[in-house]
Amino acid sequence: MLKVENLSKTFGETKAVENLSLSLEKGEIVGLLGPNGAGKTTTMQVLAGLIEPESGKVGAGGNPVRDKVSVVFQETEYSSKLKVKEFLEMMGVLNESQDTEIYRKVGLESEMDKYVTDLSGGNKKKLNIASGVLKDPDYLLLDEPNSGLDPRARKDICEMIESFTSQTGVMVSTHSMEEAEKLCDRVIIIEGGKEVVSGSPKDLISDINADYILKAEGDVPEGFKERAVSSDGFFELRTDKPHEVLKELVDRGVLDDLRNLSVEKPGLEDVFFEVTGRRYEKG
Repeated sequence: MLKVENLSKTFGETKAVENLSLSLEKGEIVGLLGPNGAGKTTTMQVLAGLIEPESGKVGAGGNPVRDKVSVVFQETEYSSKLKVKEFLEMMGVLNESQDTEIYRKVGLESEMDKYVTDLSGGNKKKLNIASGVLKDPDYLLLDEPNSGLDPRARKDICEMIESFTSQTGVMVSTHSMEEAEKLCDRVIIIEGGKEVVSGSPKDLISDINADYILKAEGDVPEGFKERAVSSDGFFELRTDKPHEVLKELVDRGVLDDLRNLSVEKPGLEDVFFEVTGRRYEKG
């Protein structure tokens, strides 16, 4: 098990991570979630043994962390002179890997003779992840692997991540709550370097105890204030019968006063809102 206990890390006056504890076991996908600047990348760097924390412990079952962990960061610079095949061969030598089929595992069969710099954004991400997998790690850490990709490429990356978990524990940092709901066995939501809440997406969402959530921007109408969860001109109404709530809004003549009205199934963004009292902002 890869384990962190009471991790804290500061940069100057900024507390990037504060008293954070988490774990990752082989065979599971754990999502490290939070808005940009929450401390996700710093946590990944400490887990990979790339930077030292001010306090806290990082362990990998008594083994040196760097021997068991591979980390793939969001941005990678590639040489314009290497083809995909040459890049993978080079990474294989550097990692002393005998895996000659990695290009198939990441879906790059048709890209092998292309220069790395000519790849699409999605295929560059696949190549980046392949370089991390070639280390044959027990634990693979992926920092925002789907950032900047179109929906099709995001789906491909998620399917690829799922294929690695038979032998490897995977931690994925992301600001996409919706993506984490579908991909992760467990999630740890952090903000300001601190844990907000953690658990399986299913359990966290079920704690909301409503089939639907009506969301809107504007003042909470009279007659709804005791039922609403609100903050900064935004509110949610939890209900099992959204049609009745909408009818009540119409009957009270307040429907036109609301902006961006929607009715949705509960999700992790609603968990964040309920726990913190603030609307989740990705940016």
